[in-house]
Amino acid sequence: MTTMTPSMAAAEQGAALRVEFDALLGVCSKLNEARPVEELLDELLRQARMLTRAEAGTVYVAEGGKLRFVCAQNDARHDLDITPRVDERRFLTGGLGGKTIAIDDTSLAGHAAWHRQPLRIRDAYDLPPTDTLKFDPSFDRLTGYRTQSMIVAPLVDRSAQVVGVLQLINRLNDEGIPAEFSARDLQIVQGLASMAALSVRNAQMRDELYRSHLDTILRLSTAAEFRDTETSQHIQRVSLYCETIARYMGAPRDWTRMMMFASPMHDVGKLGVPDSILQKPGKLTDEERLIMQRHTLIGAHILKGAENELLQFAEKIALSHHERWDGAGYPHRLAGAESPLEGRVTAVADVFDALTSKRCYKPAFSVDWAIEEIAKNRGTQFDPDVVDAFLKARPEIEVVFDAYRPAPPADESQTPINPITY
Repeated sequence: MTTMTPSMAAAEQGAALRVEFDALLGVCSKLNEARPVEELLDELLRQARMLTRAEAGTVYVAEGGKLRFVCAQNDARHDLDITPRVDERRFLTGGLGGKTIAIDDTSLAGHAAWHRQPLRIRDAYDLPPTDTLKFDPSFDRLTGYRTQSMIVAPLVDRSAQVVGVLQLINRLNDEGIPAEFSARDLQIVQGLASMAALSVRNAQMRDELYRSHLDTILRLSTAAEFRDTETSQHIQRVSLYCETIARYMGAPRDWTRMMMFASPMHDVGKLGVPDSILQKPGKLTDEERLIMQRHTLIGAHILKGAENELLQFAEKIALSHHERWDGAGYPHRLAGAESPLEGRVTAVADVFDALTSKRCYKPAFSVDWAIEEIAKNRGTQFDPDVVDAFLKARPEIEVVFDAYRPAPPADESQTPINPITY
């Protein structure tokens, strides 16, 4: 049997520290990636559990003076895993979703956030009854899982603001037996929490910048739509329809996000069309129709030359969303893939919304009738792939329609005016 000498012990300890250091560098790199807050926190939880051998964990983000639950991971009970859904529709709808808890002494996570101090707990069920620390066992009772050892760490940024809380549950030793989290574990988690706080705050600042850009876009788009007797709900519907279609086409998330944020600008060129034409209740003359069709060129001109990627994206949409797959559209009579995909997606979303909405020149028609009309024009007016994605996405399309419902549908026996002429 080999006896462990001090030098051997030191070498072994040094090797372990190097592995730990390399792991921390890897975590730092992952947390510095430009990703949504939810994905960053999910990655933080995964890496923190790996470094501390925690069996389970949860993570919260601070929003609106409360802690919003983001995700949960549990190696012993994968049925309890909750993967965060990055719902970027919240930028349009204002909804955040998820369970929230107060930042106060009524929970362990709330306590850590309120006092800006981490907790290391041997057994959550052995906390003194008079202690200000309060563990809520209702989740354990509901699921049959047994919470024991815990680390609860607040994510505090450089300005001493809490941006979230990380909870690690049930440390396991080398044999997979429950053990207590060590002081070293707590040090590691505090280091991770410091790095993560900065990353989360940066992600939140990116979100705030996007929200600011979107607010400007929505205001300008709404100004154009109000002149056409429309409302901001039309903008929201078209934007969410575009995002849904793009997602069902399997587009990358960044492109889908751009589609959602840029499509509200599709009709910004209507700012340059006279009210007498925009609000005319009857059929347009040939001359009036040509003036109306110029809104695509006007919109592209308004957006032209922007350095902002989002506005560059919107310029393509404004110019091309009235082109047709068969080349009979406007302004440049582009056929097939000659027209950018951004415009082809918006074309389907815009026409569907036009058919299901009351306009000064037409009544509203039912969702069923409008979907049939879109399908009927597959391969002529619309890109077949876009229509296929639209049809697959019908359940989600209807959810958006119901959430931002326009005027009630008229009698379907009436013949609608094809919105492509406008």
